Amino acid sequence: MRFLALSPLAATLLAVLATAALVAMYFLKLRHRRMVISSSMLWSRVLDRREARSLWEKLRWILSIVLAVLIALLMVFAVARPEVDSLSGAGRPTMIVLDTSPSMLARMGDGRTRWQHAADLARSIVQSRGSGAEFRIADTSGQFDSPFTSDISQVRQLINRMQPVAAPSRFPELEGTEALTYFISDGVAIPPLPKTTTKLLVYDPARNVGITAFEVRSMPSTPLLYEAYLEVTNFSRDARKATINIAEGGPGRITRESQIPPGESFSTILDLSKFEGGGIRATIQSDGDAFSADDVAYSYLPLKKKTKTRLVTKGNPYLQTALKLDSFVDLSVIDPKDYREDPAVDSYIFDDFAPAEQPSKPALIVGAQNVPWLKRPTGTVEKPAFTTWLEDHPVMQYLSLHDVSIAKASAIDGANLTVLASSGQNPVVPLIVASPPGAAGARWIMTTFDLQSSDFPVHESFPLFVDNALAWFGRDRLALRGTIGTVEVPIVGTQIYGPDGKPVVSHGYLDRTIFEAPVAGLYVAAKDGMRQYIAVNLMSRRYSSINHGALSWDSESKLPSRYFRREPWFYLLLLAVILLGLEWFTYHRRITL
Repeated sequence: MRFLALSPLAATLLAVLATAALVAMYFLKLRHRRMVISSSMLWSRVLDRREARSLWEKLRWILSIVLAVLIALLMVFAVARPEVDSLSGAGRPTMIVLDTSPSMLARMGDGRTRWQHAADLARSIVQSRGSGAEFRIADTSGQFDSPFTSDISQVRQLINRMQPVAAPSRFPELEGTEALTYFISDGVAIPPLPKTTTKLLVYDPARNVGITAFEVRSMPSTPLLYEAYLEVTNFSRDARKATINIAEGGPGRITRESQIPPGESFSTILDLSKFEGGGIRATIQSDGDAFSADDVAYSYLPLKKKTKTRLVTKGNPYLQTALKLDSFVDLSVIDPKDYREDPAVDSYIFDDFAPAEQPSKPALIVGAQNVPWLKRPTGTVEKPAFTTWLEDHPVMQYLSLHDVSIAKASAIDGANLTVLASSGQNPVVPLIVASPPGAAGARWIMTTFDLQSSDFPVHESFPLFVDNALAWFGRDRLALRGTIGTVEVPIVGTQIYGPDGKPVVSHGYLDRTIFEAPVAGLYVAAKDGMRQYIAVNLMSRRYSSINHGALSWDSESKLPSRYFRREPWFYLLLLAVILLGLEWFTYHRRITL
């Protein structure tokens, strides 16, 4: 036994003083007043009767002292707040680790989620321990890990704040081996566990049909048209019928139905040519589905709007034809001598010309130019050939440049530039370059050769190159993809906005921006007037497979026993009050003194 309010020595001294004071009070004798009487014969019978009752009087006296001392000791120990491990459940420190993987959001047979059952089980463990017990509360996502504390209200608040999140599962490090360790999980996504851990399972077999893949992509044959790839998987133990809906903000809508066998997937490619563009939402419905987190997925379809493009040239039929055939371009053509920057223009194309000052709008420069804001030519290279290019860069996607012939190109230094394509000669000759990521001012692209000195304009890749360049300048692009949890965007210094339009806390790391996405939806990265959508979804077979669990776990593991629901001082004080009432009753019945 230990005391929470006083030290053992202080509690002992207080008990001794209280007992001594009460016993001393009972031994105090009142001094009788002396009186002169005429005869003692009248008092002889009274004295004889008192003599006969002396034994009973001693018992009454002893009982009164015992009751008084017992009441005093009960009150003293109540003030000292004793703690007895065998009664209150306190003892070894207790560590409770809750599984916060998304599969814990699956509903069980009673309609409540596995997470709700896990939180209740954690509270039961806390309740089963004494008020002096120390607890450490942690989760498998690494977001919560408290030090050991005996503040029960703080422990309960921490449990209430926890929520399942999509993050790599890991078991927190143990501090020594003395603590009792409990791990509460559904057994779906579990990290390696220490051998001394007591595992508590919250699990019911459940039905689930979920989206495991959803992507909007351009058609290989026609890059300006788009299609959606969708995959739906049945994680249930029986065949399930799923209704699939693809919808946008406008009138576009596609509906499909499929009967999916257990453990198998249904995949389809959907034509989005009739969609106007914007946010795309895929949903599935299946009767009895217990896990809603994977029933919805988001993506983005570039809006079909024209880009106001100004071609500054003395005359170039190749460029004019390619731009006029592009249905996404609103073209205007002027002579270099008439060039003035126009705020209504979205982008410029400079043919064998560049202004002395960099325009505030993106620009494609054909042919290296000797102006301050561009790399100055240092010479001429004869017959360079395309040998390498960045196929994953948006400007170079779907291009084939192997058979392009170039008579001559200007030699420039590619340092501090994004070299999109180059010749493998020694030294390397940049042939297409772009402004580096995060550079001040608007984006730009420059070819180090002019169109008259190459056959690039007659290749099928030429109009696609021009359209890719204009799209990179500011036209809507396909959404980047991310998973709920930590998301990385390959853009430096951008502001992230959530699905609700509010800013999201983010930080830069090397050449990217990192932020936390707690819910699925379309996030936006905005920088210098540019917007990049990020489609954040769950779409994880690991989390959607809610029936894959460690079923050998003991779901009936006994929790530490606790005989009393309140602290011992409450019962000590209650017993003292009962004894006071008993003493009052016996005193008035002449049983005690």
